[in-house]
Amino acid sequence: MSDLVADSTRRAHAAAGAFELPRIVGLRLIGDGNNTTFEVRTTDRSRFVLRIHRPAYRTLDHINSELRFLRYLGDCGVRVPQPMRTRDGRLAIETDGRYCDLLTWVPGDVVSADSGLDAATVHELGRAAGLIHNASARFEPPTDFALPRWDADGMFTAAASPYRPLLDLDEILSTVDRKLFDDIAERTRAIFDAIAGHHSYGIIHGDYILGNCHLNKFGNSWRAGVFDFDDCGWGYYLYDLCPLLGNLAGYPGPIANNPAYPALRTEFLNGYRTVRELPAEWEEYLPVLMAARNANHVFLTAGLNVSPTPKEDAAWRMSLARGCLELA
Repeated sequence: MSDLVADSTRRAHAAAGAFELPRIVGLRLIGDGNNTTFEVRTTDRSRFVLRIHRPAYRTLDHINSELRFLRYLGDCGVRVPQPMRTRDGRLAIETDGRYCDLLTWVPGDVVSADSGLDAATVHELGRAAGLIHNASARFEPPTDFALPRWDADGMFTAAASPYRPLLDLDEILSTVDRKLFDDIAERTRAIFDAIAGHHSYGIIHGDYILGNCHLNKFGNSWRAGVFDFDDCGWGYYLYDLCPLLGNLAGYPGPIANNPAYPALRTEFLNGYRTVRELPAEWEEYLPVLMAARNANHVFLTAGLNVSPTPKEDAAWRMSLARGCLELA
């Protein structure tokens, strides 16, 4: 076990012990990316996810607001993880300088373009996104509620970016890619202006991808559970559909230039429309917003604690953005 893993495991044991749980019988590292996550098992066979948040990203107010929003979604019947409280009633704690929280486990499995993804599962993933957006549209935030904004400024200006980039764009983007970045930013801002005022803005997941959805089959139908709201914030619902559309298209994904994309895209949007209106004329905006998702991630790679190769990662992201713009 590396020193970093050992340190994370010690921190996880200390944090998990603060929550109101039956006796813990298992602690397993399941992810060490933006956050460090552990599966926690207890004597009553319950499973939980312990998150150790990455430093210098979410504030404690952001985390508490995210967890309160998850509780609200659960009350609305949306299948999302539910936060657990500590023995003294808190939703999140600080352990050795890192914020930690504990969430219920969302059952099911991830599907992908090469492992069970089909029209039925994609339809359900669209429906699940619509349920989240419907609940968000009804949400009335309390006065002390605080989440970052994924509007055009938050997505394309360093000063407002929730990613808190440390490098300047001109340090990591070529002249050609910087011009493309600015073009996508301008086109995205125009799209947001065009759809503003049509019940189009609220709290979004922010990272609605295949990897953050679990699917279960009940009889002949599928049900999706959605997790990892670590990027949730105020933004446009239409944009929130685009990360998963990028998965379906193969930008990135196990099947590049996925030939099944047009049919899967139709099923995803049809699933969304079973619970929430989506104007047909807005579909023409999707390729630009899919490109915006990748361009926006350049700010994520501009964090020195995120990528050891920010220039290479930024170039890759802009190549994905070009691919999205070529989609119908």
